[in-house]
Amino acid sequence: MKISAYCVLLAGLLALPALQGQTQIVGTDYFPAQFEFQELQKVQTDEIIKDERSLTHVKDGALLADAGFEQYAVRTYSVADGGILSIEVVTLKDSKAAYSLLTLLRKSAVAPGPPGEFYSEDGSNLLFARGYYLVRFQGQGPQGLEKRVATSVSNRIGRRETTLPSLISHFPQDGYDASSVHYFLGPRSYDSFSTSQSGNRLKFEPGMEVAQARYTLNNQAGMLSLINFPTHEMAEGYQESMGTPAANAGYRVYVKRAGPLLGVLEGSFDPATADNLLGSIHFTYAIKWIYDKNNRSTGTIWGVPMPILHTVVGGIVLVALLCMLSLAAGTGLALFRVWLRRYAPHNILDRPERTEMTRLKLGPPKHWDQPAQN
Repeated sequence: MKISAYCVLLAGLLALPALQGQTQIVGTDYFPAQFEFQELQKVQTDEIIKDERSLTHVKDGALLADAGFEQYAVRTYSVADGGILSIEVVTLKDSKAAYSLLTLLRKSAVAPGPPGEFYSEDGSNLLFARGYYLVRFQGQGPQGLEKRVATSVSNRIGRRETTLPSLISHFPQDGYDASSVHYFLGPRSYDSFSTSQSGNRLKFEPGMEVAQARYTLNNQAGMLSLINFPTHEMAEGYQESMGTPAANAGYRVYVKRAGPLLGVLEGSFDPATADNLLGSIHFTYAIKWIYDKNNRSTGTIWGVPMPILHTVVGGIVLVALLCMLSLAAGTGLALFRVWLRRYAPHNILDRPERTEMTRLKLGPPKHWDQPAQN
């Protein structure tokens, strides 16, 4: 029995290198594992960049830096049919930056994933955004290879919270061309990809976000730019600094402010159509109660969640009980002193030396005769 056990252990040790050659532990680079796809043969280049100054030789490196680049990793594979496939994984500061780059670098309309939360595919070029990651595939390979590899990379990144920027939700739906959306977070991206036939260029300020989309309504076309500012005052000041926008023949510019949002509509729209589009831009504040960490469902009364209401009512009841206890204690102490003076007048609390008062005797003022002055 002992010899058999030793044989089994020895066989397992001998088989371990072979197993390690066939499997690869998933790390933090998110690239496909070795031998995961037969079409991907040899790794030709493998590079990781963490310094912004090293992005100068990277395609669209200036845009990556403008969006909030943190790390750039690229790996190039030789494909079985003689082609080349490159995979770029860009780590950014937040999900807004990833979505912004997706809308700027795409070759086709953005669609909901998978792969990723949002993606764009055009022939052999595919991009997707998931959380604060942007992944780009470029090259030539068998049909459908990019999509399968992209799904693998997306699964390796895992579940990441990705929400559509709130500014996109403020676009009016009438005449809206969703495939034309561009979302800007910095001046470099805006200068490179924004469009304006009237020549009105926006000046980027700190904390400013811009989203653009094409509109076609009532046989009239143009571009709507939505600008989001951190405060109402900044939006109002920016609108005043714009002055009266210039307009070309048959090409008008309209501006409307709604809270911290500023809408700039330019195109061949008549005043009635422009008023219809800009009039549907609204801004309202929303209050979100964050209480239950376990996400348990709770009811509401007057729009207030029950746990919050229980806390408020409990606090009021506690204060009322403390007030009643204070009154009861004061009344009891007063009755005790009255009883003590009546049945024990010479007690230690009512001795004369403790209760006597020092009084200042004041009488009428005395008038002194003043000697006559010579």
